[in-house]
Amino acid sequence: MSINSTHQKGFIPWRALFWEPVSGTGERMMVGVIYCFNDEWKTSRILRDDILDSLYGKSSSSAKNMIEFGLSLYLSTAKATNEIKFLDTPMAGLMPGPYRETVASSESDILRTAALMHSSLAKLDIFDAEEEFDSPQPEEVNRRFSTEIRENVTSKRPELHQWFNKGSPLITNGSIVKFGFCSPSALIHFSLLRPVTQSASVKDARAKLWELSRASDISGIKNAALITAMPNENDPTIGPKQLEQLLKYKKDIEDEADAVNMRLHAVYNVNEASDKLIEMAAA
Repeated sequence: MSINSTHQKGFIPWRALFWEPVSGTGERMMVGVIYCFNDEWKTSRILRDDILDSLYGKSSSSAKNMIEFGLSLYLSTAKATNEIKFLDTPMAGLMPGPYRETVASSESDILRTAALMHSSLAKLDIFDAEEEFDSPQPEEVNRRFSTEIRENVTSKRPELHQWFNKGSPLITNGSIVKFGFCSPSALIHFSLLRPVTQSASVKDARAKLWELSRASDISGIKNAALITAMPNENDPTIGPKQLEQLLKYKKDIEDEADAVNMRLHAVYNVNEASDKLIEMAAA
């Protein structure tokens, strides 16, 4: 049966499904996705097994069964009503996220997009490896940050969507290297400076600064920068030693960016990153 919901032609309708391990706390994690592909409603659990094992130990199989049961209820409802846009009711402990529509060429595209937008606990290895961001440090959280910026910017300035995840050579006639954002007027990489992986984060930032510098020289695009997300200095979850090291690394990266005539824009959230990108794109 062809779906008759109100989604746009060529767009895949989907919703993330969340679970609250401890009822009433408001702390949710995404466990799966419900979506329609090729006129067929489907669900997929993408929460990693090791997360459930660490939470429940030997009882994790019961949690897995409960989640699978909840997914089956959502699937049955979607098949019966032939839509998910108004499927807002919690079922079997699962709660639906916002209704979304995304252009996708495969089921893997849908699941990857959902995971990058909503979950750092997903088993991303079940997805195809195509169209991943080319990154020296391919952490799930880095890719999610880039995806959230793209979604945020596109909602404000749809015409900028075409320049995300585009590439530029680093040497004359060299291979194309992908950047977070590459337009005729701006060249931007994204990174995160995280307290728990500071050393790896700095290595990633340094590699991206080098790529920006090389691509800027070859392309002639001087409006180039690294947009780096970092925790707020007042974040109570960061200890004094972590904060001291974090600020030192930030200063190091700023100095290294200045040394190669690049700019570092430190931001605290996706909205700030998106606003900075839009500002650079308009320059």
